[in-house]
Amino acid sequence: MTVAERRTLVEGRGLMKTFGGAGLLRRKTINRAIDGVDIDIFKGEVVALIGESGSGKTTLGKVLLRLTTLDTGVVRFDGQDVFRASSRALRAMRREFQMVFQNQSANLHPKMTVREMMDESLRLHRPELDATGRAAQALELLGRVGLAARAEQRPASLSGGERRRVGLARILATRPKLIVADEPTSGLDAAIKQQMVELLKTLKDPDLAYLLISHDLGLVRKISERVLVMLKGRIIEEVPAAELGRAPFHHPYTHKLMRAADLLEEGRHSTAPDAAAAGARPFDPADRGGSSPAGCVHAADCQLGARLGILSRCSNERPRPVPLGPSHWVACFAAEAKEATG
Repeated sequence: MTVAERRTLVEGRGLMKTFGGAGLLRRKTINRAIDGVDIDIFKGEVVALIGESGSGKTTLGKVLLRLTTLDTGVVRFDGQDVFRASSRALRAMRREFQMVFQNQSANLHPKMTVREMMDESLRLHRPELDATGRAAQALELLGRVGLAARAEQRPASLSGGERRRVGLARILATRPKLIVADEPTSGLDAAIKQQMVELLKTLKDPDLAYLLISHDLGLVRKISERVLVMLKGRIIEEVPAAELGRAPFHHPYTHKLMRAADLLEEGRHSTAPDAAAAGARPFDPADRGGSSPAGCVHAADCQLGARLGILSRCSNERPRPVPLGPSHWVACFAAEAKEATG
């Protein structure tokens, strides 16, 4: 999909989501799970959201689908304000956006067969179908996910990968425009994971967009078109999936992720090794407690800012996106220095 062909499906602007709790000495702490995020998802694309645990990825996915509340900001789905929609309008929208959770077993009825669960979903979301139509549609959907032969099985008889495919088939029954898939391959062995990768490729459709939340960067590079990198509640980089680990410049945090996944082509990359390589303390989600830092959320762990002599600015001023190419930007003052020097 070229930039000119993009049609916006989901638009989020100024999104802020905080969680409060009791900290040391019973002082109230504010954890910013989402900290001023802007995001667009385009019709028919697969966009990946990556970052370590605690960075806010799942919370962002839930906010976009109004599965949790939002402190400030606006989310629009196909032009409609999700958080200002009436109950009736929201019910209609919920047929068009769905979420695949990590624990898919919790969404399957243990005493119902796969066929019965499919029939239940179709009765709810496709009221125009009679019993014969639902049976045919259920078989067609199960065929798409490779489970037609398992229609009379109950969840206990299915493997973890098969349960996730049942969940996907039930979601497809709603004819959604957007699927948020939260770690769709986590906990699966290599062979089953590859089956899920091939299935997701097969299910790509011009009328269906995916937000793929994943730690599996190999999966991300195989099936997504665009990658968003999230750290401590902020999106700090957007890059085409084909350039992930290959672009001449990445945010230093993205550089760390790529190096850890052994996906970094070092010869093409100008970001210096990150402080994490020298034994810096890894990110702890508890570090988000209290006020959000005024500067870059990676400043405390970034050697590049120190090497370039801009660490004071990094620590005290929030960086804005710096465009580096089509669909590639980073929120990094080092990128500004790179642009200024050519």
